[in-house]
Amino acid sequence: MANTNILFVDDEKNILGSLSRVFRKEGYGILLAESGECGLDLIRNNSVAAVVSDQRMPGMGGVEFLKKVREASPDTVRMMLTGQADMAEITGAINEGGVYRYITKPWDDEELKHIVKAAVERYSLVAENRRLQQATMKQNAELFELNQALEARVEEKTKKLRESFFSFVGLCGDMIELHDQLSGGHCKRVAVLSRGLGQRLGLKGFELEALWAAALLHEIGLIGIPREVLDKPEGDLLDSERALIRNNPALSQEIISRIDILRQSGLIVRSHMECFDGSGYPDRLKGGEVNYGSRILSICNEYDRLRHARHPYSKVEALAAIERGRARRFDPDVTEAFLKFASEINDGYENQMSAHARNTMLPVNMKVEIQDISAGMVLAKPLASGRGRLLVGQGTVMTEALIEKVLNFHKIDPITDPVEVLAQPV
Repeated sequence: MANTNILFVDDEKNILGSLSRVFRKEGYGILLAESGECGLDLIRNNSVAAVVSDQRMPGMGGVEFLKKVREASPDTVRMMLTGQADMAEITGAINEGGVYRYITKPWDDEELKHIVKAAVERYSLVAENRRLQQATMKQNAELFELNQALEARVEEKTKKLRESFFSFVGLCGDMIELHDQLSGGHCKRVAVLSRGLGQRLGLKGFELEALWAAALLHEIGLIGIPREVLDKPEGDLLDSERALIRNNPALSQEIISRIDILRQSGLIVRSHMECFDGSGYPDRLKGGEVNYGSRILSICNEYDRLRHARHPYSKVEALAAIERGRARRFDPDVTEAFLKFASEINDGYENQMSAHARNTMLPVNMKVEIQDISAGMVLAKPLASGRGRLLVGQGTVMTEALIEKVLNFHKIDPITDPVEVLAQPV
């Protein structure tokens, strides 16, 4: 952390001195400023991982200062130091300054060290995401140049891009699990459910991939919030803690949308806590205004939350709760599809989802009609004609050309049984 700078801004020298002493042996580069103007100069001339600013200062106040920090250095994690605050000030700081945490005076030294450490880790995660984005863009450019000669090479390199996409998203899911095993397992199970329901509702190709990625990353914005806050019952949360947690959809969108290929996933994540009746957040969207993928993610997220709560719901109880949310919290049509989908999920399927929390790429069998097979699906079982003739072997990745041949054969010797495919990419 020797090259990691932390900026403290306060108009009282004794406060700056105290903060400097607390972090003197923590290995950070310590920057001090007695005003917002001086703080902005330091931000512009140094790489700063986190800034802790007093709320009320002469001249430029803390909210205005953090708003300008957000404009000058968007990745810098912004925190507010305050002796007193009301909800209007908290809301203004979050909306205008993008405040990550509120720290009250007098602070506890060890707690403050923990908060700053989490902020630096979050800053590092964003920086790593950018590095991976640049690496992916560079790889994409190289692959594009190689793929111009032959159609076969185009298909091959497109496959590699797809693998890179899933590998990158899987890596992000693993990073969430390293930070919090419970959240990581939840996200991975929700990703399996969302993909299965999305297929049931007719999503294919990039739309399905974007939904899967959104489900896997929908809690990435919670990284850095202490576990004890996340574990609190809703009724016990402080207003500032509730505001931080409710900022997760927007913050998660901000983090993952830095990668162009995940922008659609970011839109899905932002709206996954919206309600069909308009009572959700962060934008209070209603009905068809809510992204369709968000409506799918919302219901899968809630089902898994109920099934793996501190006092888990049984499957019957969880489905009853989902039914009660029809047309209020959840899209009625998506609810209907989910209830049918969930009723077909046997214990083995849910066991696979639990195992999926330890292995992002674990496949789950799904049944689809022959007309619904799409390129990229992998056969979980051999595909045979109505008369029992083997057409395609188990584990085969279906291509457009192969699908066309199978459908032509289907006209001659109809395939009557559903086709079993893997819901997760291999």
